[in-house]
Amino acid sequence: MAFQKFPFLISRSKLFQFFAILLISVSLIGVLAEPKKGVHEDVFEYKVKKNDTLSKIAKEFLQDPRNWKELLKYNEIPNPSLIREGTTLLIPGFLRKDTISATGEIIKPNAGPVAVADFQKGQVQFSRDFTPTGLPASWSKLSKDQLLNMDDWVQTGQGSSSKIIFTKNGTVVELREKTLTRIVKTTSESISEYKLNKDGGILELKSGYLEAKVPPKKPGDDTRKFMVVTPTAVVGVRGTELYVNAPDPENTTVGCYKGELEVSAEGKTVAVPAGFGTTVVKGQAPSKPEKLPEKVELE
Repeated sequence: MAFQKFPFLISRSKLFQFFAILLISVSLIGVLAEPKKGVHEDVFEYKVKKNDTLSKIAKEFLQDPRNWKELLKYNEIPNPSLIREGTTLLIPGFLRKDTISATGEIIKPNAGPVAVADFQKGQVQFSRDFTPTGLPASWSKLSKDQLLNMDDWVQTGQGSSSKIIFTKNGTVVELREKTLTRIVKTTSESISEYKLNKDGGILELKSGYLEAKVPPKKPGDDTRKFMVVTPTAVVGVRGTELYVNAPDPENTTVGCYKGELEVSAEGKTVAVPAGFGTTVVKGQAPSKPEKLPEKVELE
């Protein structure tokens, strides 16, 4: 019996194309199955030095030092003891501090203005060379529309007040009388510790009283938009209306009118909901939040 010729017989050229596609598909599957190592251009290579420890390296380079396990996992190192002098660690951008580039260089923040003076009442001054140590400093009158940079100090006299607005995220801060505050550089250690985003702002409240209105956070955004640092506490804010009072270096009181905030001191953090406040005494953790009296609007 003779074999019949079937109409669907594949030609040699089509058969070659089929195997070529099959080979490429298998190769792609292998590539996709490999663990994702991050974009090479955003991976910083660090060679471990003498006396280096994993804890020291994590604190120096990681956005959150507690992610040291993720660093080990990324480098496929099963045990911290295997990190010795001469070992090369790959530190990817998604773990690394925002202030460190892929080449290991320190990225300096934009030196441009970060806030603008809006309303001023009475004697309000600013300084760019003041230091709390008491060294001589030059103070100038703070006028409406005056631009403020990182590290600038602002102080209000008796019966005076000031309103400043952070230009990137729209946070409005009102400084009451006898207040001394500074716009903190966003490269400080507290930034990485509290995971502030690049559009956030930080005020160091050396003494006095301030109120702030921070724009509401976007859905799914848990980064703090604003922070106030006093001699005894750190106040982390997302979208909130609040006040912070630091009458002296020993005490801080914080109240949340709207939204949510967190107050940290002595390694303890307390969540403060709307309508509640907390007190921090030097050397102690924040007190249990208590209900605030109704807000009194000040002129």
